[in-house]
Amino acid sequence: MATDWLITGAGGQFGSVLLAHLVGAGHDAVGWVSPRGPTPRAGVCERVDLCDAVRVTALLDTTQPRVIVHAAAVTSVQVAFDDPDTAQRTNVDATTRLAEWAARRGARLISISTDMVFDGSAAPYDELAATCPVSRYGRTKADAEEVVRAIGGDSLIVRLPLLYGLPAVDRPTTFVGQLAALREGRVLRLFTDEFRTPIELGDAARAVAEAGASTATGVLHIAGPQRLSRNEMIEIAARAMGIERPNLAASSRAEAGGPEPRPGDLSLSCARYESLFNHPPGRSMAEAMRQIAKIHP
Repeated sequence: MATDWLITGAGGQFGSVLLAHLVGAGHDAVGWVSPRGPTPRAGVCERVDLCDAVRVTALLDTTQPRVIVHAAAVTSVQVAFDDPDTAQRTNVDATTRLAEWAARRGARLISISTDMVFDGSAAPYDELAATCPVSRYGRTKADAEEVVRAIGGDSLIVRLPLLYGLPAVDRPTTFVGQLAALREGRVLRLFTDEFRTPIELGDAARAVAEAGASTATGVLHIAGPQRLSRNEMIEIAARAMGIERPNLAASSRAEAGGPEPRPGDLSLSCARYESLFNHPPGRSMAEAMRQIAKIHP
C-alpha cells in the first residue's frame, strides 16, 4: 500500500516530532523505528533494522513512499567512536540503500545530516562550505552526504544543528534532563566556549516538512537564528521557567577531555532557506522556551 511520507528514525527525538507534525497536518505518513527502540506517541510505525538490506528493500517496495525523510542514525559522538562499524553501517550503508531505491523509483529523499560535518574553525557555515569533520560521527555523516550527492535523483541534504525541545516519544534526552535539573536545583556544568545555532524540535520538523514538499535539491541548512553556547541556552531556559538563580557552573571544551576534539563554533547560516521560503526556519530560543515552559513547567 503506497504512502506519501516515510520517516526513518521515528523513535528518535526529531523523527517522533516530525511524524506527529505530518500526521497532525493530515498527511499520509508512516514511521520506521529501530527493532528495540521506543515508538512515538503519534503515527503508525514499523520496526525495521536498517542494516537488513532485504527487509528494507521489501518494505520500500510495498509502501512505495513518495517522500523519504531519512532521520535514523547513530547520533552519539561517543557511540560512533566506540563502535565505528555500526556507525558506518547505519549512517553510510543504510543511507546508500535508501538513496539508491529513491533514485531508482523516482521518490524524493530528504537526508538528515548535521552541523558536525564541520570542524568549527570558520563559522558561520553556509551550504557551499567544504566539510571537514573532526569526529568519527561527523565523518560518517559527511560520507553519507557524498553518497547522496553521487547517486543524485530528487534528493535534498538537510543539515540540522543542536536540537532542543520536547520529543513526541518516551525516551530520555539531554535537554529534558537539563530542565529537570533546573527545577530541582541540581548543578549543571555547561560549556561557555562551544557555540551552535540550536533550533526547537517543532520548528525543525515544520521546516523539514516544508523543504520536503518543495523542489529544492542540493544542501539546505535549517537552524535557529541565534549563536548560543550551551550555558547561554540553559540560562534562557531558566528565565522562561521563572528560575532566577539557576545552579550553573561554567565549563570549557578543554575540561571535557575525550578521545576526539570538540568543534568550537558550528553556527550555520540559513540564508538559502530564507531565500527559498521567505521566512526563517526557527524562532528565538526565548520565544520557543516560553511555549515549552507552559507545557513542561
